[in-house]
This record gives sequence, structure tokens and C-alpha cells, in this order.
Amino acid sequence: MYTRFLSYLVIFLSSCSHSENKHFEYALQLADKNAKELESIQRHYQNNKKKSTTALFLINNMIGKQTLDSNSIKKSQLYFNAFTIYFNNQGRFKNNIQYIICDSIKQLYPYAESHPRYLSDLQHISADFLIRHIDYCFHIWQQYPWCKDIDFDTFCKYILPYTTSNCYWEQASDFFEQKYATLRDTVSHISYKEIGKIISEDIDKTFVQNWVLFSQKHKGLLPTTFENLAKAQIGTCLEANIYKIAALRANGIPAALNTFPNWGNANSPHFWTEIIGDEHIEKLYDNTQRPYISDSDIPVDNIFWKNTYSPTVKDTLPHVSIQYCRTIPKVYRINYEIQQNCLALRAKEEIPDFFRNPGIEDITDKYIVCKDIEVPLWDNKHKKEYVYLCCYDDNNWIPVCWSIPRKKQALFTKVGVNVLYLPAYYENGAIIPAGNAFILKENGELKCFSQKANKRETFATFYSKTPYRLHTALQAAGTIGTRFSVCNNKDLSDSLNVYTIEKLPFYEDSFKIPTNKKYRYLVCNFQNTPTFQDSYSIAEIKIFGENQQQLKGKLTGTKGISDNKLENVVDGDRVSFYQPNKSEKHQYIVFDFGKPCKIEKVEFYPRSDDNRIVTGEL
Repeated sequence: MYTRFLSYLVIFLSSCSHSENKHFEYALQLADKNAKELESIQRHYQNNKKKSTTALFLINNMIGKQTLDSNSIKKSQLYFNAFTIYFNNQGRFKNNIQYIICDSIKQLYPYAESHPRYLSDLQHISADFLIRHIDYCFHIWQQYPWCKDIDFDTFCKYILPYTTSNCYWEQASDFFEQKYATLRDTVSHISYKEIGKIISEDIDKTFVQNWVLFSQKHKGLLPTTFENLAKAQIGTCLEANIYKIAALRANGIPAALNTFPNWGNANSPHFWTEIIGDEHIEKLYDNTQRPYISDSDIPVDNIFWKNTYSPTVKDTLPHVSIQYCRTIPKVYRINYEIQQNCLALRAKEEIPDFFRNPGIEDITDKYIVCKDIEVPLWDNKHKKEYVYLCCYDDNNWIPVCWSIPRKKQALFTKVGVNVLYLPAYYENGAIIPAGNAFILKENGELKCFSQKANKRETFATFYSKTPYRLHTALQAAGTIGTRFSVCNNKDLSDSLNVYTIEKLPFYEDSFKIPTNKKYRYLVCNFQNTPTFQDSYSIAEIKIFGENQQQLKGKLTGTKGISDNKLENVVDGDRVSFYQPNKSEKHQYIVFDFGKPCKIEKVEFYPRSDDNRIVTGEL
């Protein structure tokens, strides 16, 4: 979305000085018919040097900023109207009701998805809005007692910006001023960092971050307007933090959006809010695998798979190691202010989408143990001006940092340790390897993986295709305590317990029923299973009778939530899963075979990523 403006900006910066006046003149050129609006702001503040300076800061750095055209997402507005009605009536979304809301609308309006279009802020933002915004920001900065130690530079960079990640609402200041009026009256004696923490925790209680809903189940609902985020209180981690930063800034708390392009050992980027001036992190994150014990284990927001510890997790197979946490290769801050050394302003060739943002600033060394490294490349001559380090996300190599190749090597600075990297070029959206993959060890050594095959014959046993991740282990641990029983009475009054899950099942497990007696019903009771962060879930249950014939029958029990319906336990798919509605009084599944049958064996599969090695599969 930045491409057109940035191409102009690169040409401009290469042909003129970097003076503020030149930037302002260029911004007016891009503003086109809206230039008079922007000029009127400077005239309005001609007798107020500080406000004139802030107006110039906002306009000069508005180059490339865009805002969603609400008309382009009218079809998806149905969803956010429904979310808003529910939130106003019920508060925070409970029992995954958001899935039911979306499923219902999808059935009625199957094509209600957005086709987002963006408008240039320079060409559409009004003088009236910017003047009101600047005056409001100065008011809180000068009047709120907790702002007394915030200097002018911090104020300009982290309180004054009206937008974060191309998303704002003209009424946001009024909305948050009213929302937190009572809080401000009661906490005026504490620091802005403490107030910021209170506001952040308040937002975390109400704003639901749901990546699966928007990225997998119902694609096309995002992006949406800031007004929708404020009223519906739902989105991904990006939308949650856009909202949080606006709330903090509207109350005089300097804040910025932090991110990284991809995890080092998982897929997707992540976003979180930093309150500027937070205490220095004494122990940087070293990307090593260790179980979560307490909040002190989290130097970076949401770094672990689950901030939960279960003693049962350690009881997995003796040769299976658990991937307790995600690793982070790089950390960037997304500033409103254009960064003069960013790749977006330098590159004359196609670059990855992430690096097209002219506001990104490398702050890896604030959070992560990192090294400056010389990475060997295969060739002296290079097909591209830039080379990247990429991390693998289980499907693709994702660029996370860049450098300029020099002969057969490239210098990369502030690179996170204990992560697998691949040096590569970026061409037509494709990743082209430029050297051997390597793991950056904590001492700065590169453990390279050569293309040349090792001639020694080795033997290895593989238990899973990817590491056994903590959240998968916790999903399995959540089945411990499940009781299986057999009976013949319809009211289940003669139930005989035949097996209880007492140890962690590694992807699958089974038990035999050594009796010749026949039974009509098999009951799976999970009334007393433990509760971690997720509700009980199970992917598959298979029941075998004589001669290993799989038994079929009618299925009844606790209703499932949304797509995670009861039938999923017999659909033959190890990825789909059943998740019961925990609000129901009884928690069980009943298999009715229609008549008494001999049951010899039961197999069960906890909810998982299905990454185990399966005999007979390629």
C-alpha cells in the first residue's frame, strides 16, 4: 500500500535537501487539491512556534500514510454491527460466540466480504481535524500531571501521531477521553507508566484477539475501520494494539507499535504495544527452550506458546523434546516518523512488503540477545542489490532483515541468536537462496548446513515432522482424566468404567477391553478433565469390534461450539476436532451401536497439529 508514495519519495529525497520546508513542499504536491487545507494549518499556528512545529511534523511524515475507505468494506459491516450489538448487550465475547455470529451471517449472506481500498491522508485529511487533534494533544500534555516529565521530542513522536498502521478515527480522542475520565480523576498522583499499565490491562480484559477467526475461518473481514474496532472490541493482535495505542496516546501516555515479520520457529508476524520509557529489560531473551513458570519468563509480549505450565507435559515419550516457546529473529518499531535509513527510501528494486513501511526501526537489541554477523554467500556477483535473512514458517521462507552483499558475504546487524536462517534474494515475490542455511548460535558462531550430502550412513528415529510444541502438548494434557465406560441401559445407569486417561497421550493412544461381554453404548466422559487456557477438545475416537472391524453408530452428547461440532470425532480427519460447550451441565459423548456389540479396542486422538509420523503416510 506504500509503493506509489514511496517511489515518489525516493526520487524526491535523492534530488533535494532534507530540510523540513522541502518536505512540506513535497507533501503539498502530493496533497493535490487538499494542499490548501494543509497550508491553512500552518497559517493557523503562525504565532505559536511549538504547535507550528508539530503541525509540520505531522504533515511531513504523512507522506505514504493512508486510511481505509469505509465504502469499500460495506459488505463486511454486517459482521461488525452484530459484534457491536453483542458487546453492548453482553460485554466480552464468551464461549466463542463470535464464531456463531459469523457462521450465522455467512449462511444468510455468503458473499459479504470486503474489498478494501485506501485513501491518501494527504489528499483527504481536513485542517479542522488536525487542528482539533493538535490542540487536544497539547492540552493533555500540558494539563495532565503525569505528563510533566515527557519531553517535546517524545511528545511529538509517541503522543501526537493521529494514526497507527494506517488506521485512525476522527472521534477517537473524544471516545477515549470520555471512556477513561473517571480513571484519570483517581490516578492523577501516579506515573504515566503506571497509568498506561492500568489502561492496557483494562483493554486486555475486553478486546478479544482472535487470529483464527479472521485469518482462517472468516477471511475478508479485516481490515476494518477504527470505529468498528472501538465499538466491537474484536480483531487480531494488530487491531488490538492499534486500539490500545490510540487509547494510551489520548490519555497522554507515549506508546508505539512493535512487531517482527515472522517468528523464528512458527508462522505469522506478531504485534505488541510498548509504552515509551518502560524500564530497561535486564535479561534479554536468548531464544532458548524452557518451560513457562512465571510472568518473569516473558521479556517480550506473548513469547510462549501458552503462558501455562502443567506437570503432566513432562511425561511425554522419553526421546521427544518439547518446543516450549517461540523464537524471535528481529524486533522492529513501527514509527509515525519516516526513518531516513529505512530500506523503503533506499531501494530502487522490488522489496518484500514488510520493508515497504518507511517507519520501521530496528530495536532488536532492546529485547533479544543478538549478534552482528558476516554471512557467507555462494557468489561474488549478485542478481539483486539487497540480500535478506529469512526464517522458515512451516511453509515458506520469510525475510526478516536485509543487507547489501559485498563479494561473497554480507554483514547483518542485530540478528537474534538460536534461530535458523537462510540468506536469499527477493525476486518477483519469490525467495531465491543466496547461501547455505545456518543456525546462529549464542556465541555468534554460524552452524551452516551445506548442500553437499554427508556420505556417512546414519540412523534416526523421527516421532514428528515438526517439534512437539507446547500448545499441542497442553491440548493432549487437557484430556487427562477422561473416563471411558460401557453399558447397555439407555439411561447409562449400568455404566462400567473400562479406561481412564492418566498419562499424556502423544498424538494418539488406545486401550483394549478384555471381555467377551457385549455392550450397546460406549461413553466418553470428560466432566472432570483439567482446565488450562483452552476448553477440552478431542480430534477423533475410533471403536473396533471383532476382527478389527470399526464400529459405527449414532452419536449424541454435549453440543459442540461452532465448527468444532460433535460429528468431528468420527469424521476421519485428525486435524478437525470437537470442542464441547462447557456451559452445559453434563460433559460427555455417547456412541450408540444400535445393539450390543463386542468392543475390543478404542483409539483416541487429542486435538493436535497432526505432525506425528504416521505409518503408511508419505
